[in-house]
Amino acid sequence: MKEILKERQKWILEMVVKSYIERGEPIASQFLVVHCNFGLSPATIRNDFQELAEEGYLYKFHISSGRVPTDKAWKYFVKLVLEEKDLLEQCEERWKRLLRQKVQNQNWDQIIEFLSEASQSLGFCYLPATNEVKKSGLKYLFSDVITNPFLIPQIAESLDKLDEEIKKIKIKTQPLILIGHENPLIASDNFSALLTQSLRSANVFGILGQKRMSYEKNIALLNALREQF
Repeated sequence: MKEILKERQKWILEMVVKSYIERGEPIASQFLVVHCNFGLSPATIRNDFQELAEEGYLYKFHISSGRVPTDKAWKYFVKLVLEEKDLLEQCEERWKRLLRQKVQNQNWDQIIEFLSEASQSLGFCYLPATNEVKKSGLKYLFSDVITNPFLIPQIAESLDKLDEEIKKIKIKTQPLILIGHENPLIASDNFSALLTQSLRSANVFGILGQKRMSYEKNIALLNALREQF
């Protein structure tokens, strides 16, 4: 396998991931032609879709469907997000201003509620000093169960041991990003977890949410919490 993507394919892959984050459904070549101003024919994009699928970045559910990012594509996309340091810093500064306005220092219930609502995900904090895990936003884990009812038992089973799994995670990179099958917090590859450790203490902040979350926004949010609390 060649594993070297053309610049056009990188662009197409990035647009597929961004479009999937917004829409939550397979992305077809015609959609990119209409909405992304590629200046390419649907046939050219379909050929690139095929090559990206062969390299493990895209897959499709059936013959007539569009394409969906694989975990490999999500990792590639997150790498692009982390490289946009200026954009992340700008977003982080906005989060810091909001945190100062809305959250009282060391009010953990407020902090975790803010984290959950801002990320539209399950927000949590592990406080080693008291061996306590605080959580908010369980409702966001169940947001896709109408269209994916198979998620219900997977989520329910994971919730029974969620606190213990959070306590076991070792953060060696900041932020720690666990996508799909890499994520030990929930028995489903539909979710990702982002974690970071406070600069001031051993406290751990985290987000557990849909794999198609806004990584740029959520990484910047955790960076802000890491510095302020």
